[in-house]
Amino acid sequence: MGVTEPAQGPAWVIGQNVPWSVAWSGETAFALRRSRDFPGMTEVSQVERPGVGEPLFAAVHVDRHRRGMVEGLCHVCGRPTLKRDRWLFPVASGGFVTLHDGALGYGCNVPPLHKACALRAGAQCPHLSHLDEAPTPCPAEEGRLIHRTDVVPGMEALAATFPPGLEVVFSCYRLYGPAFTRRVQALRRAWDRATLARRRGSMA
Repeated sequence: MGVTEPAQGPAWVIGQNVPWSVAWSGETAFALRRSRDFPGMTEVSQVERPGVGEPLFAAVHVDRHRRGMVEGLCHVCGRPTLKRDRWLFPVASGGFVTLHDGALGYGCNVPPLHKACALRAGAQCPHLSHLDEAPTPCPAEEGRLIHRTDVVPGMEALAATFPPGLEVVFSCYRLYGPAFTRRVQALRRAWDRATLARRRGSMA
């Protein structure tokens, strides 16, 4: 009788079938430090061991996510994006923020992607492939970087260990102006109409 080889799991390759900003099961240690990007603030930092353990697709690595947002690093491959090749999925990610004057601004909480990486993500990611959303080019404006001190879902137990009253940066997003906000609103309305039409067609 031959020896049965143990079943092999998928070969995870960062930038190919695992996004660069995803956390791994070997990256579970956290610490507090002075924020590098938001002066005067304290931020939560996560040990960096990408590729160790299994990818946690539902969790982003807090440091890689912030670096991606601040430096324009690709969500999928981690390399810098250029303005001429910087894309988003604004139907799938982010949301609208109510400003002091009552106006809405689109806030994007996912780093940009190269178009090639965006197309790969759209084909491989179950969430994106279900939405069937085409990537949208980023606007010329950079957007305003906003820090968030609300606790990231899943990190409540960690937050409970922080000193009482200490405001801690967990994540950040980019807040865009009226022109791109209107563009995203139009994209979402179009997606809603297309989705409704498909559902009606499937019931006919």
